[in-house]
Amino acid sequence: MRLVAVQTGLSPLSVLGGNITHREFLTRLADRGVEVHVLAEEGEPIIEHKNLVPHYWRRRLRKKIPYVGNIDVAMDLRNLLAELGSVDWIRFSSPYHVGLGTLLSANGHRIWGTYLHCEDHLFWRWVDRWLPKHCDLITCLSEDTRQDLVTRCPEADHANTVVLPMGIDLERCDNVARSRQDVRRSLGLSDDDIVTLFIGVLIPRKGIKDLVMAWKTVPHNPRHKLVLLAKPVEALETALVAELVKEDPRVIHIEKVLYEHVPEYIRASDIFFFPTHLEGFGIVVGEAMGCGLPVITTRAKGVREVFVENETALVADIGSPPQLAEHLQRLQNDAELRMKLGNAGRRRIESHFSWDRIIDSLMGSLETLQ
Repeated sequence: MRLVAVQTGLSPLSVLGGNITHREFLTRLADRGVEVHVLAEEGEPIIEHKNLVPHYWRRRLRKKIPYVGNIDVAMDLRNLLAELGSVDWIRFSSPYHVGLGTLLSANGHRIWGTYLHCEDHLFWRWVDRWLPKHCDLITCLSEDTRQDLVTRCPEADHANTVVLPMGIDLERCDNVARSRQDVRRSLGLSDDDIVTLFIGVLIPRKGIKDLVMAWKTVPHNPRHKLVLLAKPVEALETALVAELVKEDPRVIHIEKVLYEHVPEYIRASDIFFFPTHLEGFGIVVGEAMGCGLPVITTRAKGVREVFVENETALVADIGSPPQLAEHLQRLQNDAELRMKLGNAGRRRIESHFSWDRIIDSLMGSLETLQ
Protein backbone atom coordinates (compact mmCIF):
# COMPACT_ATOMS: atom_id res chain seq x y z
CA MET A 1 0.00 0.00 0.00
CA ARG A 2 1.24 3.50 -0.86
CA LEU A 3 0.14 6.54 1.15
CA VAL A 4 0.87 10.25 0.80
CA ALA A 5 0.59 12.08 4.13
CA VAL A 6 0.18 15.84 3.75
CA GLN A 7 1.49 17.59 6.85
CA THR A 8 2.61 20.93 8.18
CA GLY A 9 5.58 19.02 9.66
CA LEU A 10 6.49 15.73 11.32
CA SER A 11 9.24 16.54 13.79
CA PRO A 12 10.87 13.69 15.73
CA LEU A 13 11.32 15.98 18.74
CA SER A 14 7.96 17.74 19.12
CA VAL A 15 5.96 17.12 22.30
CA LEU A 16 2.81 18.80 20.92
CA GLY A 17 -0.16 16.45 20.95
CA GLY A 18 -1.02 16.86 17.27
CA ASN A 19 2.51 16.19 16.12
CA ILE A 20 2.80 13.15 18.38
CA THR A 21 -0.49 11.79 17.05
CA HIS A 22 0.50 12.01 13.39
CA ARG A 23 4.01 10.76 14.04
CA GLU A 24 2.79 7.71 15.94
CA PHE A 25 0.15 6.70 13.39
CA LEU A 26 2.37 7.19 10.34
CA THR A 27 5.45 5.43 11.72
CA ARG A 28 3.34 2.50 12.90
CA LEU A 29 1.74 2.20 9.47
CA ALA A 30 5.26 2.24 8.00
CA ASP A 31 6.17 -0.58 10.39
CA ARG A 32 3.30 -2.60 8.87
CA GLY A 33 4.90 -2.24 5.43
CA VAL A 34 2.91 0.75 4.17
CA GLU A 35 5.03 3.02 1.93
CA VAL A 36 4.44 6.42 3.51
CA HIS A 37 5.40 9.54 1.54
CA VAL A 38 5.34 12.55 3.85
CA LEU A 39 4.75 15.93 2.19
CA ALA A 40 5.59 18.60 4.78
CA GLU A 41 6.35 22.30 4.71
CA GLU A 42 9.85 23.14 3.53
CA GLY A 43 12.14 23.79 6.48
CA GLU A 44 10.11 21.67 8.90
CA PRO A 45 11.83 18.49 10.18
CA ILE A 46 10.52 15.06 9.22
CA ILE A 47 11.27 12.02 11.35
CA GLU A 48 13.56 9.40 9.79
CA HIS A 49 11.92 5.97 9.73
CA LYS A 50 11.90 2.84 7.61
CA ASN A 51 9.34 3.00 4.76
CA LEU A 52 8.83 6.73 5.38
CA VAL A 53 9.96 8.99 2.52
CA PRO A 54 10.27 12.78 2.99
CA HIS A 55 9.05 15.37 0.47
CA TYR A 56 8.39 19.09 0.87
CA TRP A 57 5.89 21.71 -0.19
CA ARG A 58 7.17 25.27 -0.44
CA ARG A 59 5.52 28.47 0.70
CA ARG A 60 5.60 31.06 -2.02
CA LEU A 61 3.85 33.95 -0.26
CA ARG A 62 4.85 32.89 3.27
CA LYS A 63 1.98 33.67 5.68
CA LYS A 64 0.90 37.12 4.51
CA ILE A 65 -2.54 35.89 3.45
CA PRO A 66 -4.41 33.48 5.76
CA TYR A 67 -4.70 29.91 4.44
CA VAL A 68 -2.84 30.72 1.19
CA GLY A 69 -0.56 27.84 2.16
CA ASN A 70 -3.26 25.52 0.88
CA ILE A 71 -2.53 26.78 -2.65
CA ASP A 72 1.15 25.97 -2.17
CA VAL A 73 0.19 22.53 -0.87
CA ALA A 74 -2.01 21.92 -3.90
CA MET A 75 0.75 22.86 -6.36
CA ASP A 76 3.43 20.67 -4.80
CA LEU A 77 1.07 17.77 -4.08
CA ARG A 78 0.06 17.72 -7.74
CA ASN A 79 3.73 17.48 -8.72
CA LEU A 80 4.38 14.71 -6.19
CA LEU A 81 1.42 12.64 -7.38
CA ALA A 82 2.62 12.95 -10.97
CA GLU A 83 6.06 11.76 -9.86
CA LEU A 84 4.80 8.82 -7.82
CA GLY A 85 2.16 7.56 -10.18
CA SER A 86 0.03 4.97 -8.35
CA VAL A 87 -1.10 6.04 -4.84
CA ASP A 88 -3.72 4.26 -2.71
CA TRP A 89 -4.51 7.04 -0.23
CA ILE A 90 -3.85 10.72 0.43
CA ARG A 91 -4.06 11.64 4.12
CA PHE A 92 -4.20 15.20 5.44
CA SER A 93 -3.22 16.10 8.99
CA SER A 94 -5.11 19.40 9.33
CA PRO A 95 -8.34 20.19 7.47
CA TYR A 96 -7.68 23.90 7.85
CA HIS A 97 -4.00 24.26 6.97
CA VAL A 98 -3.44 21.51 4.40
CA GLY A 99 -6.82 19.82 3.88
CA LEU A 100 -8.12 22.27 1.30
CA GLY A 101 -4.90 22.00 -0.69
CA THR A 102 -5.12 18.22 -0.54
CA LEU A 103 -8.63 18.24 -1.97
CA LEU A 104 -7.67 20.66 -4.75
CA SER A 105 -5.06 18.22 -6.07
CA ALA A 106 -6.51 14.84 -5.13
CA ASN A 107 -7.61 14.22 -8.72
CA GLY A 108 -9.75 11.18 -7.94
CA HIS A 109 -7.46 9.65 -5.33
CA ARG A 110 -9.00 8.36 -2.10
CA ILE A 111 -8.79 10.96 0.66
CA TRP A 112 -8.29 10.12 4.32
CA GLY A 113 -9.08 13.09 6.56
CA THR A 114 -7.99 13.19 10.19
CA TYR A 115 -9.68 15.21 12.93
CA LEU A 116 -8.08 15.67 16.35
CA HIS A 117 -10.80 18.07 17.45
CA CYS A 118 -12.97 20.69 15.76
CA GLU A 119 -11.72 24.26 16.01
CA ASP A 120 -14.09 27.09 16.91
CA HIS A 121 -13.48 29.75 14.26
CA LEU A 122 -15.83 31.07 11.56
CA PHE A 123 -13.66 30.00 8.62
CA TRP A 124 -12.84 26.65 10.19
CA ARG A 125 -16.53 25.98 10.76
CA TRP A 126 -17.14 26.61 7.07
CA VAL A 127 -14.35 24.17 6.17
CA ASP A 128 -15.90 21.54 8.46
CA ARG A 129 -19.29 21.95 6.76
CA TRP A 130 -17.80 21.27 3.34
CA LEU A 131 -14.52 19.35 3.35
CA PRO A 132 -15.61 16.09 5.08
CA LYS A 133 -18.15 15.42 2.30
CA HIS A 134 -15.23 14.81 -0.05
CA CYS A 135 -13.34 12.35 2.17
CA ASP A 136 -13.52 8.59 1.64
CA LEU A 137 -12.37 7.91 5.22
CA ILE A 138 -12.42 10.21 8.25
CA THR A 139 -10.77 9.23 11.52
CA CYS A 140 -11.58 11.11 14.73
CA LEU A 141 -9.56 10.76 17.91
CA SER A 142 -12.69 10.60 20.07
CA GLU A 143 -16.45 10.16 19.89
CA ASP A 144 -16.73 13.79 21.05
CA THR A 145 -14.84 14.91 17.96
CA ARG A 146 -16.95 12.69 15.71
CA GLN A 147 -20.16 14.14 17.13
CA ASP A 148 -18.90 17.70 16.70
CA LEU A 149 -17.90 16.97 13.12
CA VAL A 150 -21.16 15.37 12.01
CA THR A 151 -23.06 18.22 13.68
CA ARG A 152 -21.22 20.61 11.38
CA CYS A 153 -21.37 18.27 8.36
CA PRO A 154 -24.35 15.88 8.58
CA GLU A 155 -23.28 14.25 5.29
CA ALA A 156 -20.24 12.88 7.12
CA ASP A 157 -22.41 10.81 9.45
CA HIS A 158 -21.72 7.42 7.85
CA ALA A 159 -19.83 4.20 8.52
CA ASN A 160 -16.55 5.56 7.13
CA THR A 161 -16.37 8.33 9.72
CA VAL A 162 -14.82 6.36 12.55
CA VAL A 163 -13.37 6.89 16.01
CA LEU A 164 -9.71 5.89 16.10
CA PRO A 165 -8.12 6.81 19.44
CA MET A 166 -4.44 7.06 20.21
CA GLY A 167 -2.68 4.03 21.54
CA ILE A 168 -0.43 4.23 24.58
CA ASP A 169 2.97 2.57 24.36
CA LEU A 170 3.45 0.85 27.72
CA GLU A 171 7.04 -0.09 26.87
CA ARG A 172 7.74 3.62 26.58
CA CYS A 173 6.15 4.11 30.00
CA ASP A 174 8.15 1.31 31.60
CA ASN A 175 11.59 1.49 30.00
CA VAL A 176 12.93 4.83 31.18
CA ALA A 177 16.60 5.77 31.16
CA ARG A 178 16.70 7.48 34.56
CA SER A 179 15.24 6.24 37.82
CA ARG A 180 12.64 8.09 39.87
CA GLN A 181 15.34 9.00 42.41
CA ASP A 182 17.74 10.31 39.74
CA VAL A 183 15.10 12.56 38.18
CA ARG A 184 14.10 13.90 41.57
CA ARG A 185 17.68 14.62 42.52
CA SER A 186 18.18 16.51 39.24
CA LEU A 187 15.23 18.74 40.19
CA GLY A 188 16.30 19.24 43.79
CA LEU A 189 13.40 17.13 45.10
CA SER A 190 13.54 14.63 47.95
CA ASP A 191 12.10 11.12 48.06
CA ASP A 192 9.50 12.32 50.58
CA ASP A 193 8.10 15.15 48.44
CA ILE A 194 4.62 14.74 46.95
CA VAL A 195 5.13 15.87 43.36
CA THR A 196 2.28 17.09 41.15
CA LEU A 197 3.04 17.16 37.41
CA PHE A 198 1.53 19.12 34.51
CA ILE A 199 2.55 18.52 30.89
CA GLY A 200 1.36 20.74 28.06
CA VAL A 201 1.77 24.07 26.32
CA LEU A 202 0.97 27.40 27.94
CA ILE A 203 -2.23 28.31 26.13
CA PRO A 204 -5.74 29.11 27.45
CA ARG A 205 -7.22 25.79 26.29
CA LYS A 206 -4.99 23.88 28.72
CA GLY A 207 -6.58 25.58 31.74
CA ILE A 208 -3.41 27.32 32.92
CA LYS A 209 -5.34 30.02 34.81
CA ASP A 210 -7.30 27.31 36.61
CA LEU A 211 -4.11 25.44 37.46
CA VAL A 212 -2.48 28.51 39.00
CA MET A 213 -5.58 29.46 40.99
CA ALA A 214 -6.09 25.91 42.25
CA TRP A 215 -2.46 25.57 43.34
CA LYS A 216 -2.64 28.84 45.26
CA THR A 217 -5.85 27.70 46.98
CA VAL A 218 -4.45 24.46 48.43
CA PRO A 219 -3.00 24.93 51.95
CA HIS A 220 0.76 25.43 51.86
CA ASN A 221 2.89 22.40 52.64
CA PRO A 222 6.64 22.51 51.95
CA ARG A 223 6.61 18.83 50.92
CA HIS A 224 4.09 19.45 48.15
CA LYS A 225 5.82 20.37 44.87
CA LEU A 226 4.55 21.32 41.41
CA VAL A 227 6.51 20.55 38.23
CA LEU A 228 5.40 21.97 34.90
CA LEU A 229 6.80 20.60 31.64
CA ALA A 230 5.33 23.41 29.60
CA LYS A 231 6.38 25.16 26.42
CA PRO A 232 5.66 28.92 26.57
CA VAL A 233 3.27 29.95 23.79
CA GLU A 234 0.73 32.58 24.85
CA ALA A 235 1.99 35.65 26.70
CA LEU A 236 -0.66 35.72 29.43
CA GLU A 237 -0.30 32.06 30.42
CA THR A 238 3.49 32.30 30.27
CA ALA A 239 3.41 35.32 32.57
CA LEU A 240 1.08 33.57 35.03
CA VAL A 241 3.47 30.63 35.33
CA ALA A 242 6.52 32.88 35.61
CA GLU A 243 4.85 34.81 38.43
CA LEU A 244 3.91 31.58 40.23
CA VAL A 245 7.49 30.30 40.00
CA LYS A 246 8.80 33.62 41.33
CA GLU A 247 6.52 33.71 44.36
CA ASP A 248 6.47 29.98 45.22
CA PRO A 249 9.81 28.12 45.47
CA ARG A 250 7.93 24.80 45.43
CA VAL A 251 7.09 25.32 41.73
CA ILE A 252 9.50 24.22 38.99
CA HIS A 253 8.97 25.17 35.35
CA ILE A 254 10.86 23.26 32.65
CA GLU A 255 10.26 24.75 29.22
CA LYS A 256 11.60 21.93 27.06
CA VAL A 257 12.04 18.18 27.52
CA LEU A 258 12.78 15.75 24.71
CA TYR A 259 9.81 13.51 23.95
CA GLU A 260 11.66 10.31 24.85
CA HIS A 261 12.43 11.68 28.32
CA VAL A 262 8.87 12.69 29.25
CA PRO A 263 8.01 9.31 30.89
CA GLU A 264 10.95 9.79 33.26
CA TYR A 265 9.26 12.85 34.73
CA ILE A 266 5.88 11.10 34.91
CA ARG A 267 7.35 8.16 36.83
CA ALA A 268 9.16 10.57 39.16
CA SER A 269 5.84 12.22 40.10
CA ASP A 270 2.93 11.26 42.36
CA ILE A 271 -0.07 13.08 40.82
CA PHE A 272 -0.87 14.12 37.26
CA PHE A 273 -2.74 17.44 37.08
CA PHE A 274 -4.39 18.41 33.78
CA PRO A 275 -7.17 21.05 34.01
CA THR A 276 -7.84 21.15 30.27
CA HIS A 277 -10.82 22.82 28.56
CA LEU A 278 -10.70 20.80 25.31
CA GLU A 279 -8.65 17.94 23.85
CA GLY A 280 -8.65 15.74 20.81
CA PHE A 281 -7.72 12.82 23.03
CA GLY A 282 -5.43 13.75 25.91
CA ILE A 283 -2.27 11.78 25.17
CA VAL A 284 -0.50 12.93 28.31
CA VAL A 285 -3.40 11.72 30.47
CA GLY A 286 -3.16 8.29 28.83
CA GLU A 287 0.60 8.20 29.33
CA ALA A 288 0.25 9.24 32.97
CA MET A 289 -2.27 6.44 33.51
CA GLY A 290 0.04 4.03 31.69
CA CYS A 291 2.79 4.99 34.14
CA GLY A 292 0.46 4.30 37.07
CA LEU A 293 -0.23 7.88 38.15
CA PRO A 294 -3.57 9.06 39.56
CA VAL A 295 -5.05 11.84 37.46
CA ILE A 296 -6.86 15.07 38.24
CA THR A 297 -8.54 16.52 35.18
CA THR A 298 -11.84 17.88 33.86
CA ARG A 299 -14.88 16.64 31.98
CA ALA A 300 -13.59 18.28 28.80
CA LYS A 301 -14.39 16.81 25.41
CA GLY A 302 -11.87 14.30 24.13
CA VAL A 303 -10.04 13.65 27.37
CA ARG A 304 -13.15 12.39 29.17
CA GLU A 305 -13.05 9.26 26.98
CA VAL A 306 -9.63 8.28 28.31
CA PHE A 307 -10.32 8.01 32.06
CA VAL A 308 -13.10 6.59 34.22
CA GLU A 309 -14.33 9.13 36.75
CA ASN A 310 -13.61 8.18 40.38
CA GLU A 311 -11.96 4.97 39.20
CA THR A 312 -8.82 6.21 37.46
CA ALA A 313 -9.19 9.96 37.98
CA LEU A 314 -10.74 12.66 40.13
CA VAL A 315 -12.63 14.97 37.82
CA ALA A 316 -13.76 18.60 38.00
CA ASP A 317 -16.05 20.76 35.93
CA ILE A 318 -14.27 22.77 33.24
CA GLY A 319 -12.99 26.06 34.65
CA SER A 320 -13.53 25.21 38.33
CA PRO A 321 -10.38 25.95 40.37
CA PRO A 322 -12.18 25.22 43.70
CA GLN A 323 -13.04 21.67 42.58
CA LEU A 324 -9.54 21.16 41.22
CA ALA A 325 -8.02 22.39 44.48
CA GLU A 326 -10.25 20.06 46.50
CA HIS A 327 -9.15 17.06 44.43
CA LEU A 328 -5.52 18.08 44.61
CA GLN A 329 -5.55 18.44 48.38
CA ARG A 330 -7.31 15.10 48.72
CA LEU A 331 -4.72 13.22 46.66
CA GLN A 332 -1.77 14.99 48.26
CA ASN A 333 -2.94 13.70 51.64
CA ASP A 334 -4.04 10.17 50.68
CA ALA A 335 -1.31 7.82 49.47
CA GLU A 336 -3.69 4.85 49.42
CA LEU A 337 -6.09 6.63 47.07
CA ARG A 338 -3.20 7.66 44.83
CA MET A 339 -2.17 4.01 44.51
CA LYS A 340 -5.72 2.80 43.92
CA LEU A 341 -6.42 5.29 41.11
CA GLY A 342 -2.99 4.78 39.57
CA ASN A 343 -3.30 0.99 39.45
CA ALA A 344 -6.78 1.23 37.92
CA GLY A 345 -5.50 3.67 35.31
CA ARG A 346 -2.74 1.30 34.27
CA ARG A 347 -5.25 -1.53 33.85
CA ARG A 348 -7.51 0.66 31.71
CA ILE A 349 -4.67 1.57 29.36
CA GLU A 350 -3.71 -2.10 29.02
CA SER A 351 -7.26 -3.13 28.15
CA HIS A 352 -8.46 -0.23 25.97
CA PHE A 353 -5.55 1.51 24.25
CA SER A 354 -3.36 -1.19 22.71
CA TRP A 355 -1.50 0.10 19.64
CA ASP A 356 -1.62 -3.30 17.94
CA ARG A 357 -5.40 -3.43 18.15
CA ILE A 358 -5.78 0.17 16.94
CA ILE A 359 -3.46 -0.24 13.93
CA ASP A 360 -5.17 -3.55 13.06
CA SER A 361 -8.46 -1.66 12.89
CA LEU A 362 -6.97 1.13 10.79
CA MET A 363 -5.32 -1.27 8.33
CA GLY A 364 -8.65 -3.04 7.97
CA SER A 365 -10.39 0.22 7.02
CA LEU A 366 -7.69 1.23 4.54
CA GLU A 367 -7.67 -2.17 2.84
CA THR A 368 -11.45 -2.59 2.76
CA LEU A 369 -12.05 0.82 1.16
CA GLN A 370 -9.45 0.44 -1.60
